[in-house]
Amino acid sequence: MNQERKKILIIRACGLTGEKQECDNIKSQCELYNIEVHDYCPKTNEEIDEIIYKGVKYDYIYLSSHGNKEGFGSEDGIIDYSWLDFGVELCSADCMNEDCVIMLSCCRGGLNEVAYDLFYCCENISFVVGPRQSLAPHEMLISFNILLYNLQRRNIDPIVACEKIKLATDIRFVCFDRMETMSEIGYLTHVANFTDEQIDDAENAKAK
Repeated sequence: MNQERKKILIIRACGLTGEKQECDNIKSQCELYNIEVHDYCPKTNEEIDEIIYKGVKYDYIYLSSHGNKEGFGSEDGIIDYSWLDFGVELCSADCMNEDCVIMLSCCRGGLNEVAYDLFYCCENISFVVGPRQSLAPHEMLISFNILLYNLQRRNIDPIVACEKIKLATDIRFVCFDRMETMSEIGYLTHVANFTDEQIDDAENAKAK
């Protein structure tokens, strides 16, 4: 029996010079690995929502954007999405297969707070990978090339695959495992400071 092809969602939400070349390369790499590519360039938050609610379930989600510990956005500022809201929508859309890896190609995407927000809002998110530092598109590109190669071709655990990035480039990336992260004191302290509204939004998303 033929194994079902894995699927990747590429969201080009940055608008920065070099994003096209970066995402084109990631797309080509995935096609080389026989991964089914769904590639979009949204201009608004609403268009992102339309994309993730198309009824497709992904094994990888690749988000190219500007980012900080609060959220991500586009160069022109029209896309402006908090990590909490993004996690809620991902959960409501039910767009991820088991062990889906979310790859955040945005500055500071590997901050603890980012993974904490996403994990809290969506029980279906298994792994979050991103850089600890600010990087240019060519640095994002080589880092995620290494990650995808080790995940897809060598079938390595995502945590170990992420460690290969620093070994090859000295660029600091981190992969968060949901099961490990949710037991950490830092995570428990972070979510204890959420507002009642944030908690309600997340619980409603989980219930859908």
